[in-house]
Amino acid sequence: MIDLTTIHNMTNPYDSPPASPRYTPLGPSSSPNLSSAQQIRLQPPPHTLGEIKLIGAGPGDPDLLTMAAYKAITIWADIVLADKLVSKEILALVKCPLFVANKDKGCQASGQQELFERATQALKEGKKVVRLKQGDPFIFGRGGEEFLFFRRLGYEAIIVPGLSSSIAGPLLAQIPLTHRGIASQFLVCTGTGKLDTIPDMPTYVAHRTTVFLMALHRLEDLVQDLLKAGYPVDLPVAIVERASAKDQRCIRATVETVVQTLKEAKYRPPGILIIGWACDALAQDPEQLGGLTAGFAVRGSEA
Repeated sequence: MIDLTTIHNMTNPYDSPPASPRYTPLGPSSSPNLSSAQQIRLQPPPHTLGEIKLIGAGPGDPDLLTMAAYKAITIWADIVLADKLVSKEILALVKCPLFVANKDKGCQASGQQELFERATQALKEGKKVVRLKQGDPFIFGRGGEEFLFFRRLGYEAIIVPGLSSSIAGPLLAQIPLTHRGIASQFLVCTGTGKLDTIPDMPTYVAHRTTVFLMALHRLEDLVQDLLKAGYPVDLPVAIVERASAKDQRCIRATVETVVQTLKEAKYRPPGILIIGWACDALAQDPEQLGGLTAGFAVRGSEA
């Protein structure tokens, strides 16, 4: 039996339960002798009922979510599929069924596959799907790969940018990526390439701040690559752990000392690596900032 109350209250077919068909009343030509229930006919659903949003969760603090991201996970979504790195404080805001992928080392491929399978099934059922990723999905977050996957299925994902930890993390530790007279450019790199390959190291540029993501697990090798590429041993380095979290920590060192410093501090992932004279820009005496030489001959402060 069809519940007419449910039908009349439906304002949007996409808000109905996933398994419910779409209904439309017959036109004026319908027989007046038919009951209201009989004047309902089933219509086959469109090929693609569901919708998907690819959303950046920012560095971890819920206050740093965009308004669009907040509305999507608290109001819009029927299901949220998240990566393990998304903070528990943000996941606690989710009001609908939630699945968190296991992407520990050795499980990345299977975890990603399960996410795709769950998303595909939910979309076929007509659900509103949120794919929630740490930081910004398109800054070394495989956002483009996922966008193209869903496009091949016939779904055009709505992109909601997030605040990338590569930009927010340094500033939360009082490290500006650019600073007049010290750093006129910045570069964001990955420390680990596809299938754990070693990416090419960028050449040293004195007025550049370089941020490495996914690099701290191979810090010792990365430092050797930096030295080979001409980075000065006294170049300031900072490691920002758990940016924006209550237990955020910034470890300061130099290219020469960072490996030993991190060992002594006992690394707490996730973290980002920042290299460049700008690491000390806000720690300098304001009177000295205008007198920095063209070679940026400042020295890294010891943590």
